[in-house]
Amino acid sequence: MSFPRWRTLAGVSLAVFGVSAASAQAADPVSVDMVQELKVGISPSKAGTKQKPKAAAIDVTIQSPTETPATTKSVDVFFGKGIEFNNRAFPTCSLKTINATRSLSKCPKGSIVGKGKARAIGFLSGQRVPESLTVTAVNSPGNTLQLFVKGTNPLQIAAPITGKLTKASGQYGYKLSVTLPQELREVLDGVYAPLVFFNVKVQSQTTVKRGGKSTKVNYVETTSCPRGGWPFKADFVFDQAAPFIDGPLTATSPAAKCS
Repeated sequence: MSFPRWRTLAGVSLAVFGVSAASAQAADPVSVDMVQELKVGISPSKAGTKQKPKAAAIDVTIQSPTETPATTKSVDVFFGKGIEFNNRAFPTCSLKTINATRSLSKCPKGSIVGKGKARAIGFLSGQRVPESLTVTAVNSPGNTLQLFVKGTNPLQIAAPITGKLTKASGQYGYKLSVTLPQELREVLDGVYAPLVFFNVKVQSQTTVKRGGKSTKVNYVETTSCPRGGWPFKADFVFDQAAPFIDGPLTATSPAAKCS
């Protein structure tokens, strides 16, 4: 598996995971570390073709080398051409269904397409409190992907983060866009609870009927290997108050090797 890397400014608020402002206490100001690391793995590295696509897994990790990352307002992650997402062939679980029970208990079989884990640092009563989380990727209607996170200690957390999958242009085939609402990025005025580690591996297979025959379809497939490998990049927009910068930032990853 290939793991290209870049370092940039990023962060995600723990409030996205369901922490209410009432559960947070104002903390003393802390310095913000605006450096993040991203690792993207594609396996296998041997690509398929348009006639014979090959099943693949995408493993994405975003992490901070310190415990005080900046807070991201939105992020667009771009995937190189030759990587295909067959989300429309899979069962879906709506955001409404997930929010109704704050769980995945009502989601249909086959809508779960990936798993991972995360860790956040909450600022409660002026203290840094770590929270370990599980991550479940759920195929959802309207070309969306729900990243459902769950934690039990010290806070009971169960909530989805919504990503929108669309076609991209140039050397990129797809884009996953995630926007974090202001009230979920900042639990109180000036109080942020950033994510310091987030990992999800997306890989799943389903069976569909085509021409009267049952055919296996993979959520992620490769159909070609671009010259130089599969490229990745991410466009970040930050809270002006959190990272103290105005404009967006684009980070480009070294291409993942393929053949």
